[in-house]
Amino acid sequence: MESRKSIHDLVRDDLRALMANPRMSAADRQRLQQHFDSIRDMEVTMDGMGNDMVKGCAWGGVETSKLEALKTFKFTQDGMIEDIARLQMSLVALAFACNYNRTATLQWGDGTDHTIYPVPSNESLQWPFNYICHRAQSDSSTGDNPLAAQAHAEIDVVRMQTLAAGLDHFKARGLEDKSFVLWTNAIADCPSDSFRNVPNIIWGDGGGHLRQAAYVDAGNTTNSPLLNALITAAIQDTGETMENFGIGPAGQLRDVLA
Repeated sequence: MESRKSIHDLVRDDLRALMANPRMSAADRQRLQQHFDSIRDMEVTMDGMGNDMVKGCAWGGVETSKLEALKTFKFTQDGMIEDIARLQMSLVALAFACNYNRTATLQWGDGTDHTIYPVPSNESLQWPFNYICHRAQSDSSTGDNPLAAQAHAEIDVVRMQTLAAGLDHFKARGLEDKSFVLWTNAIADCPSDSFRNVPNIIWGDGGGHLRQAAYVDAGNTTNSPLLNALITAAIQDTGETMENFGIGPAGQLRDVLA
């Protein structure tokens, strides 16, 4: 059976051959040795990163057959978005565990979400989510339909179950202290559509920077102090911090810091 060398092996062999060439000057040989050493240092670093997360760097737990089916699927608005969100979170967890990527953004619905959730209180209404949110059959005006309010509470439970199922993939890959996941809304609540006191759920301590298992009241402030803390958690391996992201108070929200 033929044994094939990797590109790294071939590069190393070429460097060794060059350094052994008697026509090479001492200065050139020294430069090549430095280049050789830098390649070796890079490999050691990459190996270390892989070993640090090797526990979760495997396809196990990812429903590959369902992901393959998405290539030819027909999207339906009967709550299918929940399955897609969960599958996408499983892929993000795998990418993080393998150090294939370090950031990801997943949009879950949109501003006028017309997903029809099959929750008990929506069986008679059959309203899309945005109507439920507005408590009226409208994407703009608001009402006070009590059945819609109950349906909204039931939909929140469904969506939090999806989030929990997605976070299970991160936990199974040992990412609690190596990353963080932020879940948030575009608005604070419905039907007010307020931008104050927007809820945030943070899972994972971002390498020990973020506090866990706590409810924090941010005091009706803007998002800047929280975002400063989250960005700092994400870049702390660089030795840098973020203190003035966006428009708002400078500094990090101390109540979310470990």
